[in-house]
Amino acid sequence: AIAIERACWQGEACAAVVAESRSQAEDAVALIEAEWQELPAVVDMDESLAGRTVIHPELGDNICFKRELDTGGVDEAFAKADLVVEETFGFGRHTGVCLEGRAILADYNTAEHSLTVYHATQAPHMMQDIFSRHLGIPEANVRVITKDVGGSYGIKVHVYPDEMATAALSVMLRRPVKFVADRLESFLSDIHAREHKATVRLACTRAGEILAFELDDLTPIGPYSVYPRTSGIEGNQVVNLTGGPYKHQKYRAKMHVVFTNKNVTCQYRAVGHPIAVALTEAIVDLAAHKLGLDPAEFRRKNLIPDDAYPYTFPSGIKFEQLSHHQALDKLLALMDYKKLREEQAALRRKKVYRGIGLAAMIEVTNPSPAFYGVGGARISAQDGATLRLEPTGMVTVMCSVTEQGQGTEGIFAQIA
Repeated sequence: AIAIERACWQGEACAAVVAESRSQAEDAVALIEAEWQELPAVVDMDESLAGRTVIHPELGDNICFKRELDTGGVDEAFAKADLVVEETFGFGRHTGVCLEGRAILADYNTAEHSLTVYHATQAPHMMQDIFSRHLGIPEANVRVITKDVGGSYGIKVHVYPDEMATAALSVMLRRPVKFVADRLESFLSDIHAREHKATVRLACTRAGEILAFELDDLTPIGPYSVYPRTSGIEGNQVVNLTGGPYKHQKYRAKMHVVFTNKNVTCQYRAVGHPIAVALTEAIVDLAAHKLGLDPAEFRRKNLIPDDAYPYTFPSGIKFEQLSHHQALDKLLALMDYKKLREEQAALRRKKVYRGIGLAAMIEVTNPSPAFYGVGGARISAQDGATLRLEPTGMVTVMCSVTEQGQGTEGIFAQIA
């Protein structure tokens, strides 16, 4: 929970102060003197992959996770293509900025050997399991209470060291302990996401038929993989989904997840999807431009037909009951695409440059155990809702879905 012997990024906690009030704690923090010995830092993803400086020497290199996928026939498809387009795209780090920072109040009861935790978390069942396992308290004696959470987006679905330290300190001190991250602490310690450098290639015919995709993705995750869900999932989803809803069957991908001396990254908000969609649609637009074809018609020519489902994507993902052709037709009618293109051409003659962007995407739904079970987050089978008719005639609804601003509680009340 607290860095031992070395801190691996600017912002990693190396000490914890507990006091009667926040002002006391902040005064005490100012009195701590740390003696630092500077170690070599790896902050560039290419440098990390090269491995000239290894962050964790016992591992031998900086590669946390790698994946290669090859359907076969990719080289042949590129060899016979009339056009091959290639581009490298860089994505800077993102983080979610929730209205409410991360917050936790842990209260250990010595007599009962029980722990009650008020926690701004997205996954109370997961945290109950984690607190139980790591603090040696029976799961039945751990209660996690999640009130309304002021935004999460996945930011509050991870196990954070400062929050684990708070619960551990409560057990050590046998009294309630509270931690609330301020905005500066959030920027330093909330997970980041989506730092990628990806080269994508597309092969197609002169008529505009996509023959193959190739992807080489490199993504840095900081010095550790975030517990318990792992930081490899985002890059893995980029491999799964690059190529979008297009009907090519030749695909080759290579992906490296590497360690760096920056804040940890993990998944939030549509894990991997934004990167995969951006890569796919940017290279599709480039190909259409090179061929002199209308981007919408280029997509129409290559979208998986609406009557082709169930369908298996080259990465192995199963698609069911999608309707990209219907969606494209509806979109083009709704936006009056033909008129917009005419307006665009007229404006360009006047040196006014207006862009029109199109994107087709697929969202992975119902990932269940595969997503929530990775890394030992034992959570997938614990969701449920119970309705209880009280002696007074009231109906009590107990549901395990947290309220993060989506109106969950209102929906459950309406169903009841």
